[in-house]
Amino acid sequence: MAALLLAVVIGGCASLTSWPETERTDTAKPLANSPLRKVRRSIELDAQFVKIRFNPSEPDQLQSMWQWVDETVLSPEIRQSLYANGLRIGKAVQPDRLKSRLDDLRSQEARDELDTFLTSAGVASHQSEGRVAIPMRLGRRHELPVRDPMVGAHVIIVDDEPQPVGRTLLNPHFLFAITPQPSRSPAEVRLSIRPEIPYGDMQMDGLQASAAFRIDVRRQAWVLDKLGFELVGGEGDVFVIAETATRHGLGEMMLGGKDVNQLKEQTVILLRVANIPTPAEEI
Repeated sequence: MAALLLAVVIGGCASLTSWPETERTDTAKPLANSPLRKVRRSIELDAQFVKIRFNPSEPDQLQSMWQWVDETVLSPEIRQSLYANGLRIGKAVQPDRLKSRLDDLRSQEARDELDTFLTSAGVASHQSEGRVAIPMRLGRRHELPVRDPMVGAHVIIVDDEPQPVGRTLLNPHFLFAITPQPSRSPAEVRLSIRPEIPYGDMQMDGLQASAAFRIDVRRQAWVLDKLGFELVGGEGDVFVIAETATRHGLGEMMLGGKDVNQLKEQTVILLRVANIPTPAEEI
């Protein structure tokens, strides 16, 4: 009897020790044959800030840049509203010639910085030249600051028909809010863009989520919906945002400035659609 019990125990132990090995072998097989995971691609916008300097008494210097730009991508009503606020926007029809003309208008300091690539939109100011890549998702709002925050109280005047509207803002920070939207063609993206001016001190708000409580830090903002516009483009398309030749209003405050020698200059923003994923790549 003792011998029989010993045999049963030994047999049971052998069965227990062999089972995990069988399980490890079975679960390892699917891993070897599993397909590679697809890497999701996102919409990417490449923003380049180009500092230029020109003689205000010779507006043709600046006007020559616009012969390579199609401004009719915006409706006449929107163009007029932007012009009234010192902003001029269009799509580059010959980007190489446009960039060549901008290079002629660059200051020597800017030419020395031509190959500088900036990694944060926060350093893209009217005193800095460089490039920043912005990964985007459809329907999600992204911010493109165009200059460093101004210090102190400043009077901001916006031409808002039928009359101008002025506000005194503390520490204003000028930016463009950009939201990519689907276009009729999957090879294109529709960029909804509007100027915004965050101002004042940082404010902390508690937000109750479904499973957590988080602190949201933000500033008040003057949102200029009436100056919003849309640009539709495919990969490689370049759009231009700049001041009007008669520098004034919001355009001058957003894109104007002075160099280290206190000479007036302005920043031209080039927005290039660097990447548009196919529907399969977005899944």
